[in-house]
Amino acid sequence: MTQTQVTAAPTVTPTAGVLGAPELPGVPGESPASGWQLPDSVEPPSLAGVRGAIRRTSDLVGLTPAGWTALVVVLVAASLGLVLHWQELVLVAVMVLVLVVVAVAFTIGRPRFAVRLDLESSRVRVGETAHGALAVRNQAVRRSLPSRLDLPVGEQVASFGVPTLAAGAEHEEQFVVPTDRRGVILLGPVQSVQGDPFALAGRATRWTQVAELFVHPLTVDLPGRHTGFVHDLEGHASNQLTNSDMSFHALREYVPGDDRRHIHWRSSARTGQLMVRQFEESRQSRVAVALDTSPQSYLTDEEFELAVSAVGSVALQCVREDNPFAVMTQTASLPAVGALRVLDELARVEQSSRGGVLALVRAVQNREPGASIVVLVTGSGQGLESLRRAVRAFDVDTRVIALATQPDAELSVRTVANTTVVRLDDLANLPRAMRRAMA
Repeated sequence: MTQTQVTAAPTVTPTAGVLGAPELPGVPGESPASGWQLPDSVEPPSLAGVRGAIRRTSDLVGLTPAGWTALVVVLVAASLGLVLHWQELVLVAVMVLVLVVVAVAFTIGRPRFAVRLDLESSRVRVGETAHGALAVRNQAVRRSLPSRLDLPVGEQVASFGVPTLAAGAEHEEQFVVPTDRRGVILLGPVQSVQGDPFALAGRATRWTQVAELFVHPLTVDLPGRHTGFVHDLEGHASNQLTNSDMSFHALREYVPGDDRRHIHWRSSARTGQLMVRQFEESRQSRVAVALDTSPQSYLTDEEFELAVSAVGSVALQCVREDNPFAVMTQTASLPAVGALRVLDELARVEQSSRGGVLALVRAVQNREPGASIVVLVTGSGQGLESLRRAVRAFDVDTRVIALATQPDAELSVRTVANTTVVRLDDLANLPRAMRRAMA
């Protein structure tokens, strides 16, 4: 006789606070309240996400907006033709669909090109012609079909036709970039476009990176140390008195603790008491060049370009004379580590909407409190009187030159105390104005 052992079912004790809650599978005694985790939140679809999905689909299929429009025409014509029993509409839908299929067939495959973008020089001045070349080599083992290369140049696009090339053959196209305005022109990326003659489908292949062409502002040479741009070789004397320096100030009586090397023995013998030399503290000439980028300061774009050229001319003179200097605007300090870097940064400068000449003065005082020469460059929109009031905030030991560009006026230079206000009409007159200002 077989005995069956019966095991009593375990007693389930409800979790405190969750009376009557059922067990979770595989986890005896644990309620959903203690083991439940909220799912990750899902963001609702946005317009940007929909546009991105459409763009990725278009890149995958190779259809252009005209191609998608043709597909919509196929659907509408086929639907109306079947519902209304119009064979003409069905025929139109079939013909357009065949045209789209043939257009997509043009995008099958990918050319095997080696494309090289060469610039004769990546830095030119305003008005100079920038030359470049676009070289294409067929890396495939068979002859390539005729194609087209698109080269974005700033906001424009230059298209070059590439003829059929044998295996290993190369084709080169020369181009010229106009440089009528200061700035940074982006060239590239170079793309080859495969598509049908009706532009229903197309697939672009990127071959190069983006290249930068710097169009530097016009500059002129300014007078150097020997003609008055910087008066001193070691520094300039300030009103601060010190016991040891290079600029002699006066004699005074000896007090305990003075350096005996500075005792003036002839005066001591004549007066009968020890006399020591006292000096004026000399500071190394540091030039702060500040450009006003406020739109209300300039009445025309010509005034702003003249102001940028004046800043570049002063900065280059500081580089040539090995003077420490800083270039800044109301919002930022430009890297001043060399002539090319300064001109590159000035090529990028554009007018901003913050502050005016008062904000520029505060920026100079905060960033370059030890500057001995300050050159402020602004436009005629501020007015000479408001410019004079703004530069009064500088210390009396600071030599201030305020340039206001105004092409339709005459050159004028007026100096009062340590401040010179210049109304600059033309870049060619800047050397003469600086010579008179530093006299």
